[in-house]
Amino acid sequence: MATLREVELASQVSVRGEPQPGFPVEPNTASGDVLWLGPDEWLVVGGREDGYPAAAAAVDVSANRVCLELAGEDVEEVLARGCSLDLHPSVFGPGRCAQTLLARAQVIMHRTDVETFRIFVRPSLAGYLRAWLEDALTSPRSSLRRR
Repeated sequence: MATLREVELASQVSVRGEPQPGFPVEPNTASGDVLWLGPDEWLVVGGREDGYPAAAAAVDVSANRVCLELAGEDVEEVLARGCSLDLHPSVFGPGRCAQTLLARAQVIMHRTDVETFRIFVRPSLAGYLRAWLEDALTSPRSSLRRR
């Protein structure tokens, strides 16, 4: 059974421009705590603005998103109730990330390992999404399981 918790992050920095050393360049991938968001945009979890002097822009966006972590062997089933992405580990495995909708809320999803997703959501929608996820965790499961 999956569990939900809020993760306190030290910081979040939006970096724009050319990829910095160690940044992922393949779309929708992450390298450690650096998430590819676009051809010239990354989210660095735990970064500092002054850590990227060669970037076109590096802005602390820590107040911009709350991080929820969903972990457990049935995470794909829970998330599939409100997300159209194929989250099977063979398609969206560890190290993958995407900007998508989850229960109609715009989020960034980052699969950190086989049974764990970090979900970044705007603070104004965090309560709603938390309630939606808690409901999805406790609702009876469908008899149809994804393979």
